[in-house]
Amino acid sequence: MTTTKLKLGIISAIVAACLVIALIMQHQSQNKLRHENEVLRDSAEFSKKLAAENERLKLAAKVAAQKPADDKAARELVKLRGEVGKLRTENANVTAAAQAKPTGDSFLSGMTTNAEMKKLIRDQQKMAMTMMYGKFAKEMKFSKEQTEKLNDLLADNVMENVDHIMAVLRDGKSPEEREQLFAQQDAALLEKVSGLVGEENISKFQEYTRDLASHLTAEQFKGSLTGDKAAKDAKGKQLYEAMQAETQSALASAGLDANFQTIPMLNFRNIASEADAEKNLKLLEGIYENVASQASAFLSPEEIKKFHEFESTAVNNNRMALLMNRKMMAPAAK
Repeated sequence: MTTTKLKLGIISAIVAACLVIALIMQHQSQNKLRHENEVLRDSAEFSKKLAAENERLKLAAKVAAQKPADDKAARELVKLRGEVGKLRTENANVTAAAQAKPTGDSFLSGMTTNAEMKKLIRDQQKMAMTMMYGKFAKEMKFSKEQTEKLNDLLADNVMENVDHIMAVLRDGKSPEEREQLFAQQDAALLEKVSGLVGEENISKFQEYTRDLASHLTAEQFKGSLTGDKAAKDAKGKQLYEAMQAETQSALASAGLDANFQTIPMLNFRNIASEADAEKNLKLLEGIYENVASQASAFLSPEEIKKFHEFESTAVNNNRMALLMNRKMMAPAAK
């Protein structure tokens, strides 16, 4: 388990959701290929019919040239020409349909119209949120019902943000419109969570969310630390505190809000904007580099080496997950 966590970096909790999207891509590709094959088969049938009618037309024209034209023959010739013209038009339409690229809807939006598939995706998101916020629920001493409600709120928030991302990518919203949309969604989530935890505790939720990168990094890297349990716990705590301090410093230097989500894959703005994603990835990379410099005071050279490997894996996995999700949520090429 520890090895798996290290390999996946700080996005291990959402791998299940990414796998679902990969399966959706495969399913959608199969459906698209099946549709294109059907169109091509139809096109071939039309071509055969067209060829047959062409032969009929040639024969009729030959007969008409050899015999004096009468009204019946002339009408038949006109009829045949009309049928051939119609078939040519139908054949051109089928060929165009086979060659045309889909527009408008994204792969993901096409799949979420299926109620069962949408539920599957939401269930995966809920599982991911349960893993991420399990410690928070324990710290708050939530009942089973409260924990379930929190996880439902977080899963619904993910799904609503997915809808926003698809709308942004589809409609080409401006950076200002994009920010307003996501800011409103953030505010809506806080209001709902506040109703669950109470206004006096909403700051604890915000702090926990803000420190997710620090918490997940310390927890997931703990398996690479040396020493007994006490030694690992002490190093893990120091790593967490170093991550916290460097995160706050990096956000202040970048002029970002103190509650800015530094885990790229959990910051939905990054899926909607490749430019924002790159900034967030570089921000996280810088935080890790600074933490690695400080960690030499309590980590061994070998542990520092492993931490750099952890950093590289975390950043690359986030980059790949963002790219995959953006492709899934963007409209098909026009």
